[in-house]
Amino acid sequence: MSKALTREEMLTRMLHCDAAANGLFITGVRTTGIYCLPSCPARKPKAENVTFFFTEAAAQQAGLRACKRCRPDEFYAGVNREHELAQAIVQVLAAKPTTMQNVATLAAAIDVSVGRLYAVVQAQLNTTPGELIAQHKINHAQDLLASTDQGITQVAFEAGFESMSTFYFWFKRCAGSTPGNYRKRHRG
Repeated sequence: MSKALTREEMLTRMLHCDAAANGLFITGVRTTGIYCLPSCPARKPKAENVTFFFTEAAAQQAGLRACKRCRPDEFYAGVNREHELAQAIVQVLAAKPTTMQNVATLAAAIDVSVGRLYAVVQAQLNTTPGELIAQHKINHAQDLLASTDQGITQVAFEAGFESMSTFYFWFKRCAGSTPGNYRKRHRG
């Protein structure tokens, strides 16, 4: 059985935004009427305004609402917003790869900042947004090369590339061959 945390230990963990303490206790702030995870990055309240709870229900019964920054309600519900956002990014790219001209276009389509887009794609998909956009455009180009008689230049522009050098660079990097060799292998 683990030792119960003292108020001082909980205050210390809250002040240090200790993510390891998430799920152990909840920080309630009387002056703002919210409850947070110990890891919440928001400005820290004065110690005298803090009440600690051990369940989300207890915090809610005290009349507190969930913080909109650290989202303890989603934490306790098992929601992973970062994973869901990564899935949404992939779905948007799969549906409309040719319309995503750059990272800013993708961020706008998902309705997040460019910085958040980079953070989520890196953490959840282990790549960069630019590489992800290029990969989806190349996937579209591969489909066109295998299923149509369009010229390689036409395929490149239809896939959303603005120059042939960029198209060839990404095609070689993503597909491991030139577009012409890819077409020969997949149409034979």
